[in-house]
Amino acid sequence: MMLRRLRFLAAVCLAFSGLFGVGTGVVSAHAQYQSSTPQANSTVSSAPSQLQVTYTQELADIHISIMGPHGTEVTTGPAKFDLANRTNASVPMSGDGPGVYTVLWHNVSGDDGDPNDGQFVFTVGGAAPAAPIAAPTPTPAATQAANTTTTQTAPPAAAGAVTCIDNGVLTPGIHDSRVDTYCKRQAIRQKYAGQIDVVTFNEALADGEGLESALADARADFQMEQSQKKH
Repeated sequence: MMLRRLRFLAAVCLAFSGLFGVGTGVVSAHAQYQSSTPQANSTVSSAPSQLQVTYTQELADIHISIMGPHGTEVTTGPAKFDLANRTNASVPMSGDGPGVYTVLWHNVSGDDGDPNDGQFVFTVGGAAPAAPIAAPTPTPAATQAANTTTTQTAPPAAAGAVTCIDNGVLTPGIHDSRVDTYCKRQAIRQKYAGQIDVVTFNEALADGEGLESALADARADFQMEQSQKKH
């Protein structure tokens, strides 16, 4: 949270670049996902030959990887940004049939050098073929054991396990599919309890940062706060 406060103050005090030794170079913002073709969480009739993503800042570097519905990499070349319009990036891809395609990206802002990351999905329509699963033929011994086995209750949930039920409702403004519902974010908050500043984490995600970037900011703020408490 402290780092984010410092960023806000730096933005407000740009005209006073000499104040407290703060220069214009420390103003921090990330190149955030703005739009894409196909759009995040959209459904298209067929897989495109190229994925395009537009970010909120000009890019200095971009990496994009796309996983097809069968878990295979479908990018067929490196991602590039448009030199004439450096907010636009694209990557060639091939189809992997109908289903959900997962896009993972990592960029570096050309404005301030800040890294950012994210993940979103889109769906190619059509019925994905389901592979038939053959049931194994039970042996006489296995059949006898199954008939004599008593019903066991499921073990209790481990301490710290997420208890919320994810209803799949997407949170507006969050384009990283790893944290785009409340339950997913709660799972991350519980996993990193006592290691991150939760307010910073929430604000970073709301500002359009991806999971890794938000965690990095939240860890840095938490460590700074702990260090200040010791002094």
